[in-house]
Amino acid sequence: MQDSDTTVPEDHPEQTAANDNAAVAAPPLPRSRFGSFVVPLVALILVGSLLGLLAYALLAPEGARVRQGGRVNSSGALVLEKGKIAGDFTLKTFDGQEFRLSDQRGKIVLVNFWASWCGPCRQEMPLLTTARGALGDDVVMVGVNVWDTDADARTFLDTYEVNYPTGPDSGEKIAVDYGVSGVPETFVVDAEGNMVAHLPGAVTSIRQLQDMVDEARK
Repeated sequence: MQDSDTTVPEDHPEQTAANDNAAVAAPPLPRSRFGSFVVPLVALILVGSLLGLLAYALLAPEGARVRQGGRVNSSGALVLEKGKIAGDFTLKTFDGQEFRLSDQRGKIVLVNFWASWCGPCRQEMPLLTTARGALGDDVVMVGVNVWDTDADARTFLDTYEVNYPTGPDSGEKIAVDYGVSGVPETFVVDAEGNMVAHLPGAVTSIRQLQDMVDEARK
């Protein structure tokens, strides 16, 4: 019997690939670490926010804290529900005099923050100089110049013939104490030294000032 050529069959390509795939197990997918740090991160942010609010409540300037409570009157001024003693300050005016807020007890004081480069300050200044004599003998006005140069401030005062005490806020201490965030801003302090009203932005009428002063007379 003649031996037949024996051919060892080659593995079928598809079968070989299947066997290879079966032999090598796919590595397990790594567990996502996204969730493992997101929750602590969110918690950390919330705690940080709460601590920030607490720090602001304790350390914010008196003026900034006072302005958080109150009502807005018909003239757009914030009338404080609970008056707090306004921060005392001493201002050396541009004409060399000295103005101290605490020396004005018994008078209503309008404290106006302004700067020569401020457009709304230029618009309201003629009205403020007119209002000085229209609000009553029990009202005193004082201007606090902030974020300005001495030369520009003096030119501004001459141009608008400002007729009430005005001086620079050296070191910006007064603006910080009152929580001033822009100019112009006007605060009203009553005869007992309580801060009773605040107007952010320009004064637009004497009636607006009168409404603020009337709140201080109550």
